[in-house]
Amino acid sequence: MTFAYRADEKTAKRVRAIVPKLTAGAGAALHVQELASAETSTSVFAVLAGWWRFTNRTADAMIALYDQGFTVEVVPLMRNLVGHAYAINWLADNGDDAYKALVSESYKSREKLLTNLEGVGWQLPESVDLGEKPDFGFNTEEERKRHGRLVGELSNFDNMVKAYGSAMMYPVYRNLSSYAHTTDLTASAFVSGVEDDKVTLYEQSPADRLADLCWMPVPLLQAASVMSPLLKGDPMKKLIREACRDLGLPEELVPKRP
Repeated sequence: MTFAYRADEKTAKRVRAIVPKLTAGAGAALHVQELASAETSTSVFAVLAGWWRFTNRTADAMIALYDQGFTVEVVPLMRNLVGHAYAINWLADNGDDAYKALVSESYKSREKLLTNLEGVGWQLPESVDLGEKPDFGFNTEEERKRHGRLVGELSNFDNMVKAYGSAMMYPVYRNLSSYAHTTDLTASAFVSGVEDDKVTLYEQSPADRLADLCWMPVPLLQAASVMSPLLKGDPMKKLIREACRDLGLPEELVPKRP
């Protein structure tokens, strides 16, 4: 009988058991230190490995916070989890072209930060150097358009999920983002009953964010399903299959371009 995966305490119990296995498995997989194919460049894999490590340590941090009774405070980390799972898939899917888009977007971000710092009079050391602006020497309009599209997917999550046929994820991401910014939700999570000049303030938020905990394995499994086949021997294949079976999830969770 297939387990019914839903946002409830039964699922949460399984998630608490499975997530540490997935994060430990990812750590062990990276110790393989050999790629399955030479088609993946070192530059691309270096970013993928860093993002994957960040993703799994984020999941470990989330479990630790949940165990301490935190709920809404963990939501921004769930946002990171979802975003990085998509980015890992995107980079592996588009290879060196996506890496160039990342280099371009990263340069623009650093350039903007430097402009902001100089604008408020920060005295920066001479060693701060943005380096040369990336110039990939695209020869055709098609190459330039593809580069622009990939930059747009990386810089805007709405573009990313639409590119992978999962536009329904953007409202979810927007909800998660509401707790990563200064919003009414971060206040109302701890306050209720504003009546007769009295406010009820809670030590711990009663807001129901159980769905975040229950959803955690999905981006972890998506990331692992992309990363494991890149490593010699596909070291997490069995663990991924078992986790999907135990949670009642389909084994193919990675979004694909339409």
